[in-house]
Amino acid sequence: MSAPPGDTRGPLVLERAGAARARTPGAAALLRAWYAPLDRLFDRLYGSAWNPLYHTGPSLVWLLLVVIATGIYLLVFYRVGLPYESVAKLQSQPLSGRWLRALHRYASDLAVVFVVLHALRMMLEGRTWGPRVLAWVSGLALLGMMFVCGWTGYVLVWDAHGRVLGAVGARLFDSLHLMAAPVGRIFNGATTTPASFFFMNLFVHMSLPLVMAAAIWVHTLRLARGKWIPSPALRWGFALTGVAVSLVYPARLDPAADAMMLGDRATYDLFYTLWVPLSAGSVPVVAWAVPLAMSLLAIVVPSFWRPRRALAPEKSVVNPLACTACEQCVHDCPFEAIDMVADTTGRGPDRKAFVDPARCVACGACAASCESFAVGPPSRAGHAQMYALRALEPAARQAPEAPAGSKSFALASCASSELAPRLAQALRARGWNLTIAHVDCAGTLHPRAVAALAAKHAGVCVLGCPPARCLAREGADLSIERLTGGRAPHLKQPLDPTRVFVLTATAAELDEAVAAFERFAHGAGVERAGAHVAGRVRPAHRTALAAAAGALLFAGVAALGQVAAGEQPSTGAVRLAWRLPGQSYEDCRPLSAAEIARLPRHMRHTEECTTIYLHYRLSAWVDGTKVVDEEVRPLGARGDRPLYVERDLPLSRGMHDVHVRFEPLADPRGAGVTLEWRERVRVESGRAQLVTVDAGGRTLARRP
Repeated sequence: MSAPPGDTRGPLVLERAGAARARTPGAAALLRAWYAPLDRLFDRLYGSAWNPLYHTGPSLVWLLLVVIATGIYLLVFYRVGLPYESVAKLQSQPLSGRWLRALHRYASDLAVVFVVLHALRMMLEGRTWGPRVLAWVSGLALLGMMFVCGWTGYVLVWDAHGRVLGAVGARLFDSLHLMAAPVGRIFNGATTTPASFFFMNLFVHMSLPLVMAAAIWVHTLRLARGKWIPSPALRWGFALTGVAVSLVYPARLDPAADAMMLGDRATYDLFYTLWVPLSAGSVPVVAWAVPLAMSLLAIVVPSFWRPRRALAPEKSVVNPLACTACEQCVHDCPFEAIDMVADTTGRGPDRKAFVDPARCVACGACAASCESFAVGPPSRAGHAQMYALRALEPAARQAPEAPAGSKSFALASCASSELAPRLAQALRARGWNLTIAHVDCAGTLHPRAVAALAAKHAGVCVLGCPPARCLAREGADLSIERLTGGRAPHLKQPLDPTRVFVLTATAAELDEAVAAFERFAHGAGVERAGAHVAGRVRPAHRTALAAAAGALLFAGVAALGQVAAGEQPSTGAVRLAWRLPGQSYEDCRPLSAAEIARLPRHMRHTEECTTIYLHYRLSAWVDGTKVVDEEVRPLGARGDRPLYVERDLPLSRGMHDVHVRFEPLADPRGAGVTLEWRERVRVESGRAQLVTVDAGGRTLARRP
């Protein structure tokens, strides 16, 4: 920040010297360098008052409501017995089903974008540690539920994309060996996909949003006056741009699921199913390890993404001897960290304010709520601000009719405001005489400190961050209400409303901030100043530009949600898929008289039998060359489950002689069955031919 020639005064810091207030680790500077240009771009497009990047949380809830509303209509036409056909019928309704299905998908995709931006914002502003750990962990749980909702929704369509998603997911699930029978059987074509499978997915898809509503309540549990829904302007903006893009650019529908199609060629949603083509060719261990490692890293973020203990901001404390039990701090605390408890000092009111350190986030908003300076972080409380003001050189107040440039004004700015140094430089360049004062947050600035500044200047401008971007959550709003709206604390000598002005803006709104300050300065002492929230009133051309940018954002999300990827091989295959139950025999031996005598009388028997479950050998020859020779064991922890064969024999296009034999490895009792199939088959590119057991389960046959 530069100053006019001869002005060597630095900013006055309204807090105790040496007070630490770092909320993020040093690495946050790298994240800020990436995020700040994005903020400035959206500030120019939408204005700080309507910037969607400052409303990611409420916007997510609104998108969830849009998804639920459109999903109800889709549910009316969906049939679990005819999944693809019912979705195709919806797709054939250009004035209803087609664009509603598209809006359902695009809103879900945009929600993932906003989740990422919301998480980065929380990391950037240091809202991941301390009392906010609950919100961080519950947010991760919400993200997981959102992904499960998306995956089940895509399976319900049962097109090529849904089939690949289901098959890859089943392969990874079967690698855990949690089920007695492999789930992947329903995707190999040996059996018809049951309606119960789609009913289960539909149930999860419908019930999880209800669970998410409860999780959102937990997510915002420690917030006072939680804001779940964005402003009407943002609501209408999301709705109208989403509908427009959905009408112009409907969602694609892949061909119907065909279990005999090879490869993973499909239209993927990069926000939900990018992992599918990446996992299709990887081993299950790697496919599980990567997301688990990322999840674990996200969970432990609060343990390392925090400032050093010595630099952490001080939490609020209460001086019970000074507390007057006005309860204003209880009402003002944005995190419900203050409550009234029984007095233990024996002096004053029976109940006094108490700050719960487990819930206090050290925002300092309570410091400006107490007329008697009884509460707040010690280094930023009202008494600390008044002590810092003693360093301010007395200045004679100029008469209102004095030249504008000769008036002295105080600019009390939020320490985290990027606009403050630029605004001070611009105003001084225009001839304004300024005294700069910094506070941790505009919401911590006590009205008595503002009165002290006003007593020595022609006017005081309090510069805060946009209300939706305030680090103290409600600091800007509280500052506006306290200084211009009559909110407590009430001073014995009220502030002069013509000489106190509250301005909220960002660095991208410098010109508007300069104009607002000059309007206030020219009318200081004459006109009521009030407050000015930059970006709230937009010219018509700016509104049109913002709408176009919103439509472009929706269109970009829609395009990234429909990307053709994967490969369809030029070769074909013969698919071996069958289930063979009950392959076992009893191995019995007679018991001796001594062994029988040792048994309880009611459990005595003459022989002891053990069930032996057979292992099989699978062999396959292609054009006389042996290509498969492997042992197949019964599933289950005890090896007592049926035998399952799931194997593709890749073959080049054309005619091939294929011979398959499935026989017991050791069967002294002849309890097993030998399955064999030999045939000359024509192989087509990208398709498999199914070989499975016949209806009697005694031989193999190729199913046309």
